[in-house]
Amino acid sequence: MITITNITALRVWAQEGLLDQLGNPCQASGLDWTTGSFREIRESGLESLGIALTKRDPLHVLVDDSGHRLASERVKSHIWSGRLPAGSLYSLAPGILISSPAFCCLQDAMSSSLPHAAATIMECLGMYGLASGARGFLDRAPLLSRSELSSYLDGAKGCKGVEKARRALRLALDPARSPLETKAALLLTLPTKLGGYGLPRPELNYVVMTRAEDVPYSQFARYEVDMCWPGRKTIVEVDSYQYHMRAEQLDTDAKRRNSLKSMGWKVLSVTAGQLSGDALDVLARQVAKDLGARGKAPAPAQRDWLIDELA
Repeated sequence: MITITNITALRVWAQEGLLDQLGNPCQASGLDWTTGSFREIRESGLESLGIALTKRDPLHVLVDDSGHRLASERVKSHIWSGRLPAGSLYSLAPGILISSPAFCCLQDAMSSSLPHAAATIMECLGMYGLASGARGFLDRAPLLSRSELSSYLDGAKGCKGVEKARRALRLALDPARSPLETKAALLLTLPTKLGGYGLPRPELNYVVMTRAEDVPYSQFARYEVDMCWPGRKTIVEVDSYQYHMRAEQLDTDAKRRNSLKSMGWKVLSVTAGQLSGDALDVLARQVAKDLGARGKAPAPAQRDWLIDELA
């Protein structure tokens, strides 16, 4: 049996509607889930599923001990020993299993830093999946809810990484629409000991409705904004270079921001270039000022470590 996991599994889950197609997860107990050989992989028909094996982008598979690691630059083996929590695997195709989104979150917590685990959880709770291509991600519905992931972790009690996964879930925000939004939200809100700025947690993709008294100043009836602190009437919009540099999008952005400001909202813009170094320190101070919060900058080395973890 071939069991796809980790980075490869999350890229497969980036496809819209896959969860509905696959139905319920497999029964974990008594299942032969460990990958046997490279030949088995080569003859499995993975390419027909759009999964290629390359040195640059190797296939990530699950095995049960170090003796079953596959010696190939095109395959990266991940060891999982002990029981598999219920809801960990789905049947992707005959002879091919795939780690569930919840299991991917648990595995990431086991093998990576706390901020990285929080970012992976935000991807699964959010409305995007990382994928190859110029954009770097695909739009899709959330793979699971916060309560569903919490319930899965309850069933994984005693497994390696489960307590870190719980901490990462508490740090994660949802629902994010893009990896840049996830990065910005975590940089601003994670505690300073983790390299963040410890600012109050915002609502993500919050809907602002135009009130009757604001109609003369508003171009639209509703505004879905990236990060919002409603009690402080503060908004942070995360602008990607690819999407927001088109003429028609620039026009829409200007109308939105002018309208929101006229309606009494404070609006700040964030681009990828502001999420590093001194520019990030200034941005965090600007957000803190609008929130009336006492922001504290992390040590530069800790800040830069976090930026690398969220890259």
